[in-house]
Amino acid sequence: MAIIDKKGILHGPVDNIVYRYYRGMQIAQMKPTKVKQTVASKEASLEFGLAASAAASIRAVFSRVFKGNDGGMANRLTAVTLKSIKTATHKRRGERDVHDGDPDMFSGFQFNLNSQVEDCLRVKPQVQFNDDGKLFVHIPAFSAKDLRGPGADHFVIRFLAVSFNFKSSIASYLSSKEIKIKQGEGFEGAEIEILESLPPGRLVLLGMFIHAYKCDHFDGYTRINNKTWSPGGIIGGWQAPAQEEPEANSEREKEIAAVGDVPMDPLPYSGHEILKKFKDLWAKQDKKLQDKIKEKPSVPDIDEELPVGDFSI
Repeated sequence: MAIIDKKGILHGPVDNIVYRYYRGMQIAQMKPTKVKQTVASKEASLEFGLAASAAASIRAVFSRVFKGNDGGMANRLTAVTLKSIKTATHKRRGERDVHDGDPDMFSGFQFNLNSQVEDCLRVKPQVQFNDDGKLFVHIPAFSAKDLRGPGADHFVIRFLAVSFNFKSSIASYLSSKEIKIKQGEGFEGAEIEILESLPPGRLVLLGMFIHAYKCDHFDGYTRINNKTWSPGGIIGGWQAPAQEEPEANSEREKEIAAVGDVPMDPLPYSGHEILKKFKDLWAKQDKKLQDKIKEKPSVPDIDEELPVGDFSI
């Protein structure tokens, strides 16, 4: 029930409309109605959550090297991760994750649209494998004019290869290589070996980041990257064929310490819980279907008795 105040303004609900007063305006709003979701819409929502959880873990692992994003980076990375998962059309929702999708979807992702890598470095590094399966990055020669950024004394171009196994909830910093360039100088070009091979069963992402440093004679070098200028992106993505990995136990913990894996328990990955929700959803749907079958009435018998013996037609 709505009431009218001394100023003649309505407050409260009338049928399915709610009246209120805000900043000198009379506002009428429809009451929110409960929307009944279909199984397909629930599955789509769960898969979006799966992509968002995986993207959050990717951001957390790369956060050590990207310094300053444009604010919309998290949503863009979630969209790219979901797009990659959806390429696995040979599996249905709830039976697929990032490992089943196309890892090349991550190539070209920018952590900061305010300063994209190709706008700040006017040459394009080439990523390639040799005959032995080693991963290299070839950087063409460039002059000082090809590296654009704020007033800095030094620039550092960093390459970081990271691997993920979302099925085992672990990640690893595989390789970190860098090139230091003094302000006003160019680069003669180089071919840098990143990895000897891809670890089995892992999603491997290769990031490239440009950091700028200013020298203070009292405090030394200070990184001056910020939201306005902080180029960084993913320049390659690969999914290595899987091999069976040991289950989580004391031996697995020793293996993690030995190879540098980072358990993703402290990271925001909840994919296993989301995949379990898929199974719960399907089980609930199957139960409803079985209940409908039980409630279905049997086919009635013929009402009239059939004649015995021959009869005329």
